[in-house]
Amino acid sequence: MNNMFHRLLRHGPMTCPSRTLGAPTTWRLIGCYVVAAVYVIAIDLVAPLADKGVQRVWSLEIEHFLAGTATGALHVPVWVDALLALTGAFLLIVPIVIVYVRTRTHAVFDESLANTVLVLPAIVTAILIVVRNSLALAFSLAGIVAAVRFRISLKESRDALYIFAAVAIGFAAGIYRLDVGLVASLVFVLLEILTWRTDLGADQSDGDLAKEKKKDKKAKSEAQAEPGAPDDEPARNVLLRIQVTDAERGRQAVEPLLGELTKTWQRSARAGVGGGGAGGSPTLLDYAVRLRKRHPADEVRTRLLRDAQALVVSVEVMAPVEAAAPAAG
Repeated sequence: MNNMFHRLLRHGPMTCPSRTLGAPTTWRLIGCYVVAAVYVIAIDLVAPLADKGVQRVWSLEIEHFLAGTATGALHVPVWVDALLALTGAFLLIVPIVIVYVRTRTHAVFDESLANTVLVLPAIVTAILIVVRNSLALAFSLAGIVAAVRFRISLKESRDALYIFAAVAIGFAAGIYRLDVGLVASLVFVLLEILTWRTDLGADQSDGDLAKEKKKDKKAKSEAQAEPGAPDDEPARNVLLRIQVTDAERGRQAVEPLLGELTKTWQRSARAGVGGGGAGGSPTLLDYAVRLRKRHPADEVRTRLLRDAQALVVSVEVMAPVEAAAPAAG
């Protein structure tokens, strides 16, 4: 079935994995429709429609129990009639909301839309009950709706279908057609699950592009994991040439800072160039370091000049070198 729909719409085989609803969700949907069907049948048996189909009357058994006679003309109170219709609208919309929650990813799920769809049928049903057979009330309602302006931004245009489904169920409940609302709700849920499960209308190229990106990322990770693979950030391995006024005291001031600011460091064999001795002649110290991501070369240079300014004369960042070995003890 899935391949048939994909051939019709995409002219090719299905490129994405088949989606399924879990067993708990499936049983929950079945339970909701069983309850809704029993409710609709029970209403028709206990309070069927009158001959004109605009009001409910009690069944002969209920009328005989309530009034002691059975004429078939005892009308159901308006508030009971409204309660029955509102309850039926709620029972029929619950499966649709379950399908919306279960078929939407976290990125496109809209909690406010789910709440709106859950309550909207009851509102529509109440409106129809109020304006029933009253042209004046209908025009008044139209004026009120025109005066109230609101905007709704849907994350997916497909979500508008749920709004229309909620309105349709509200209309069915408001005009005493809960059986029609039951069928409409069931058909909508089946169609929505079918289109979601088969991913009808999805862009095939998007799936191929995602697969290619995933393959490239995996290949890159494997290449970096191989021994001797080149470093993806060679600029992090640099040579620092630091000019200090005294070699020994300069090392004591510089090396703790390098331990804090760099990932690894190693002092070069070249030290004491310039004859730094007791007289305070300038001395060059070379360090092969591996920079941390959060501490770039400019920041390391600035910290050395600031925190060891009494001993450090200048700091020069040389061209990238091979990765530094762990710091010598």
